[in-house]
Amino acid sequence: MANMSHHRSTRVTRCSLVVSPVDVWTRRLLAPSALSVSLEGIHKKPIRKPDGTFLFLDLPSGSYVLSVTSSVFIPYRKQIETASISKLYPMITVPLLPSPKYAYPADSTAVTFELCDAASRPCADAEVWAYICEDAAARGRIMQDSLLAGADTAAVGQLQGQTVAGESLLLRGQGNEELVRVAEILPGNGLRFEQPLQENYRRGALLLPAVQTSSANNGIVILPFRGILPTSFPIKVFAINEHGSAATELTAQAGEVVSAQTLVLQ
Repeated sequence: MANMSHHRSTRVTRCSLVVSPVDVWTRRLLAPSALSVSLEGIHKKPIRKPDGTFLFLDLPSGSYVLSVTSSVFIPYRKQIETASISKLYPMITVPLLPSPKYAYPADSTAVTFELCDAASRPCADAEVWAYICEDAAARGRIMQDSLLAGADTAAVGQLQGQTVAGESLLLRGQGNEELVRVAEILPGNGLRFEQPLQENYRRGALLLPAVQTSSANNGIVILPFRGILPTSFPIKVFAINEHGSAATELTAQAGEVVSAQTLVLQ
C-alpha cells in the first residue's frame, strides 16, 4: 500500500495597523462606538477594541487613505504608507478636533467663529491654523544647544501638561517661528515632528500652544487651547481655501468659550 502524505495549511493572522483616535482637547481615547474608522479600498471593517483602538488585519503592503469620522469631530483623512509603520508596534495616533456638535468639557478655553467668503456664504473644509502669541503660555522650551533646519527631533524641557501625537505647537526663537506637529513622544521629554524643521533654533526657543484644523460644513471653526494659560491672551488666526485667505488676531479668555466675529476669505 502506498504511503500518503497529509498536508495541512496554517493561516497566521497578522495585525497590520492599529488606529488610536484621541481627543486632542482632552487627550483621551474615545469610545469606539462614537467613531467610524476605515481605509479607502478596504471593505473589511476593522476590529473595535474596548480600549478605544481599531485593528486592521492582514493588509497588503501599500498606500492607503485613512478616514475617521464622527458627529462631534472634524473629519480626519490622511494617506499612510504601510512600509513606514513599525511592524512590531504598528500604531497610528489620530488627533481629532471638535466640530460644532462637540460637548465642551468644564472650564474649556476656546475661540469659535464663522468663516465665510466675500458673498457671505459659509466656507467648509478651509484650512485653519492659530497659535497663542504670549510667551507666558509656552508649553516648554528647547533644551539642546542648537536645533538646525532639517532636524525632526528635539530635546525639550519638562512639558507643561500632557502631550500627544498629532498635537500642534508653534516653535519660536532667535527671530524664527514655524508650526510643528508632534509625531511621537520620545523618552526623556523628547519630541519627533512630522516634518523636518525649516529654520534654525537654539536652547531656550519656545513651544507655544497651536491648533491646525478645518472649518465645518456650516463654516464654523473651533480653536481649542489647553494648559496653564493667562487670564486673557491674544491668538493669531490664519485661514485659506482655493478661493482666498484671511488673517486676524483674536482675544481668548482662559476657562471660557469665546464667540468671535465672522472671518471673511478674500
